[in-house]
Amino acid sequence: MEKSGYFCGIGIFLLLLFSQCSSDVVEEEIIPYIFKSNALFVESSLDIPRRSEGDILLLTDGRLLLIYTKFVGGYEDHDHAVLVKRISKDKGQTWSEEMEFIDQRGHLNVMSASLLQLKDGGLALFYLVKNSNKDCYPVVRFSADNGENWSEPTACISPESGYYIMNNSRAIQLSTGRIVIPISQHIVDKAGVFSESGIIFCCYSDDGGKNWCKGKSFTSPDRSLVLQEPGIVELSDGKILMYIRTNSGYQYYSYSDNRGYSWGKLSRSPLESPLAPALIERNPYTKALVAVWNKSKSERMPLCIASSFNEGTMWSNKALLENQNGYLACYPAMEFLSDNEMLVLYSISKQEQWGLGSLKLVYVRSY
Repeated sequence: MEKSGYFCGIGIFLLLLFSQCSSDVVEEEIIPYIFKSNALFVESSLDIPRRSEGDILLLTDGRLLLIYTKFVGGYEDHDHAVLVKRISKDKGQTWSEEMEFIDQRGHLNVMSASLLQLKDGGLALFYLVKNSNKDCYPVVRFSADNGENWSEPTACISPESGYYIMNNSRAIQLSTGRIVIPISQHIVDKAGVFSESGIIFCCYSDDGGKNWCKGKSFTSPDRSLVLQEPGIVELSDGKILMYIRTNSGYQYYSYSDNRGYSWGKLSRSPLESPLAPALIERNPYTKALVAVWNKSKSERMPLCIASSFNEGTMWSNKALLENQNGYLACYPAMEFLSDNEMLVLYSISKQEQWGLGSLKLVYVRSY
């Protein structure tokens, strides 16, 4: 079941006031709702129990391209899945029908799409190819005609070399032209059990994605601290901020001053978070960093949005995107339409499915 609307919900955006005492930080106020409305809602069903881990991109011709993962027959990560795409020619007012875009081609599944507008005008699409619980790796395809035609996939990491996870909406291109993708490798023992904490590193390409190199990796300094599903964003000084899903009740930060090759000491970020991924991107119009994440230490709800004008050191203008009782929301993506308009994509479901079920795209406006 699908519902499509545009700018039909009305809320009120209030400026956030937060204060700080000399010794104790006062908890920031969370605005109940910003101006928000549903742009697209694709409901899960028995036949298609999960749509998730997608990305959205405003093309140079003004159309919106939406690509996401569609699971058939089950909602677990290793169930069969394909990538589907949809197009909007009117900035999200209406959408084309769901079209299977990249199928499994004999693989266990394909999932977790990341779209990237390249500086040369082309597009890049990254996704995971999964063959087994010991063989999963990211690939990339390129398009020179706004997504009408795509190249054959190029593996960013050698197939059959391990189980590598790259989340949706994760690829970035630095101001230098280097393309960087964040990876978490999980070791599988002889009994088929995954290591909960990952080996974290980035892959990068300096020739437009033709060849890929692996940077230096790091692991958790504490066996009790679980590291998973990293994301990255370039800072104004050229450094890269990596933010990492953990079991500590917070996202963790690390920084690279050599374009993603190696990483500094881990530190706890200001973003309170359960064991779930966050997303941080730069608004190209205002230059502020914007985060979408679950502001909770234990659950994937509520889903919130916030801004940072000091490169992620502090976050303000915090507001709720989603806060339904009995539901969870996760794996966001975002695309900026103007200085105060954006689209946010995420998966939402009842708690027993960990938020992996229906797909929701919302229009967000703030002042």
